[in-house]
Amino acid sequence: MAYITSTELGNYLYDKGFVSEELSAADETRLLNSAIGEWEGLVGCRPFLAVSSTKVFDPRDIQADRRGWVLDLAVPISAAPTLVKSGVSTNVAGATLAQYDDWLLPDYTAPYTQLIFRTKPYFRLEITAAYGYTDANGIDDQVNDAIYCLASARAIEESRGRDGIISRVKTGLIEISTPDNPVKELRKRAAEIARGYWIS
Repeated sequence: MAYITSTELGNYLYDKGFVSEELSAADETRLLNSAIGEWEGLVGCRPFLAVSSTKVFDPRDIQADRRGWVLDLAVPISAAPTLVKSGVSTNVAGATLAQYDDWLLPDYTAPYTQLIFRTKPYFRLEITAAYGYTDANGIDDQVNDAIYCLASARAIEESRGRDGIISRVKTGLIEISTPDNPVKELRKRAAEIARGYWIS
């Protein structure tokens, strides 16, 4: 599965009454991107949907522990790196390091936040991997439900103000207050879903 599309989001918001008229493609995309950004903030991982890229690491950031030499990754990887090289520079191709011979993944399941080296690399590292929480197959109905909730909350805020409702209405001598806040409830639901995806 993958993230919902902006068109699916627009249809959902209109069909459920979160917006009073159909949204433009630009507004659908903006709301989707905003919801994904908010989701990534709740989970604590940017990007959530992994993107393959090469990142450079300084060997001085590698620390010893009982397992070997550990490199903490600021952005987790969703699978084993496709390429780990040491000593790469302008005119030097560097040495390719092999999984199991030169480095290992931790014993837990993806997303991985560390690489473990058998011996300390002394030269600049280049690691090519899918950086992020998961690939498209890891985005399930729960994640998309959270995206719908966050986009709905944003649509309500944009159309009706920060809280999405008028919490107190004066009608003559009587004041009516409404305790329910749909924006808070939608964000609360998304946060509950996000707890299942926190990286420990």
